[in-house]
Amino acid sequence: MKSLILKEPGENPELQVVDLPEPTLVPEGVIVKVAAAGVCHHDISVMDGTLKRGTKRNVVLGHEISGTVVDVGTKATDVRIGDKVVTTLTSSCGTCSMCIGGNDYMCEVGLGYGHGIDGGFAEYMMLKSHNLVKVGDLDLVQSALLSCPIGVNVKALLEIASLTEDDTCVVFGSGGGLGIHAMQIMQNISSNVIGFTSSPSKLDEFAQNGISSVFLLEQGLPPSELVMALTDDKGANVVFNPVGSKFLESSVECLSYAGRVLLMGELSKKNVAFNSSSLLFKNGMIIGSTGASKSHIKSAVQMVNSGDLVPVVGGEFSFQEVLEAFHSMKTSSSTGRLVLVP
Repeated sequence: MKSLILKEPGENPELQVVDLPEPTLVPEGVIVKVAAAGVCHHDISVMDGTLKRGTKRNVVLGHEISGTVVDVGTKATDVRIGDKVVTTLTSSCGTCSMCIGGNDYMCEVGLGYGHGIDGGFAEYMMLKSHNLVKVGDLDLVQSALLSCPIGVNVKALLEIASLTEDDTCVVFGSGGGLGIHAMQIMQNISSNVIGFTSSPSKLDEFAQNGISSVFLLEQGLPPSELVMALTDDKGANVVFNPVGSKFLESSVECLSYAGRVLLMGELSKKNVAFNSSSLLFKNGMIIGSTGASKSHIKSAVQMVNSGDLVPVVGGEFSFQEVLEAFHSMKTSSSTGRLVLVP
């Protein structure tokens, strides 16, 4: 089967399309024909060598995977041939304390697809049936975004940050895969959501996706000044930061009293620096959040089914075009999430 492997990470990574054996079905397993796989900044960080620890040699990247079930093992449950599905972000055993407690993303023996074990940049995958979530009749290319970024946002905003209708929200990196879907979730809950982007070309696309109140970051004008002006100097209860150190100081400056910064990613290799007294005297919090479990992915499916959220696919690429997608992500020139289609 056609697969895309990472031969050598770096600023100009070496990736190869190779022919690998099709996966062998096990009794508890399911074979999925991949329809699409999202290109996440996690993949980019593995490609460029930022993330090395625990990465499988010659790994098949991709952990945001949708497809159709084409074969089912004799002991696999709750899934049939023809079901449209998405995968969880990691493998899980289903029996450890984390899995039983609903935290399968933190499985004691779990491995990340496209990191510790091969992922979805391939024509087929073999997974355990409990690592799949059915998506019904949803579009399969759009469904590649259900686990990450959408499920990841569900966990971060609704569970970790406990977002409420009374919260004022700020989103940095509003045009990225995490940011544009966080904006949609926030607007469904809160009436006061403020987004920022550094890409003028993306401003028109926000309105097309039902997103309002996104401002262009301008040199010399701290975003906190605008946030305070729009909130009567109260600040934001929740600041969503998928970019990391570049906007961490700004995130803290935008906080209200007892506000919380959701730190969702880090796009550079720099150390983090900010004025700690600002966080201290606001009684603020910086909270890290990664991943999503099956419950979060199921909630994402419900949101899309109900029309509360539309997955934003910024472009479709073949395996041979992966470097084009890589450089588009590195330069933040794309809106939403890019996907690879076998």
